[in-house]
Amino acid sequence: MTKVFYTDTELLEGLASGDRNAVVTLYKLYHSVLTKWILSRGGLESDAEDVFQEALVVIFEKAKSPEFCLTCKLSTYLFAISKRLWFKKMEKAAPYRSFNEESEEDESRFGAYEEDLDIHLEKEEQFEQLGKAMEQLGEPCKSLLHSFYVDGKNMQEIAVQFHYTNAENAKTQKYKCLTRLKKIYFSAGIKVKN
Repeated sequence: MTKVFYTDTELLEGLASGDRNAVVTLYKLYHSVLTKWILSRGGLESDAEDVFQEALVVIFEKAKSPEFCLTCKLSTYLFAISKRLWFKKMEKAAPYRSFNEESEEDESRFGAYEEDLDIHLEKEEQFEQLGKAMEQLGEPCKSLLHSFYVDGKNMQEIAVQFHYTNAENAKTQKYKCLTRLKKIYFSAGIKVKN
């Protein structure tokens, strides 16, 4: 039986553990309100969907961290992240217009979440650059790394798939491919924080 009411803590724990009911509950509680807010600012329903999903990803990443402590209502945090994502999207679309229509009170309340959003956007940019580097890598390295890191295949399975004589040869080839990928990635000028 599906639970009808969740506390913010239960929703965060559910989100962190991948509980589908927590995600469904967050959608039911907040999706339509956020959609109306974005539509009232010239956005489309698809924009609202993108922003809401990205905000959930930010919260999911934070919820998995044992150090994370929610210091406001979950709805406030979700809307702060969503609004920042929306304003950043609008600034990217029209960089010479100012879309920050928030009051000073809203600015001080939401400013505390800017760092979380910046971290998320930086990771997203790094994933995008990694994708570009993977495209430049070419075959068979691209497929080999995908088989290992995304599909979760072991070296023996990769040896069979790519017709290497044994798992050790596949491991050597994976190392060479990874080294090439790193060179491509870092030659693009990606800054990685320590």
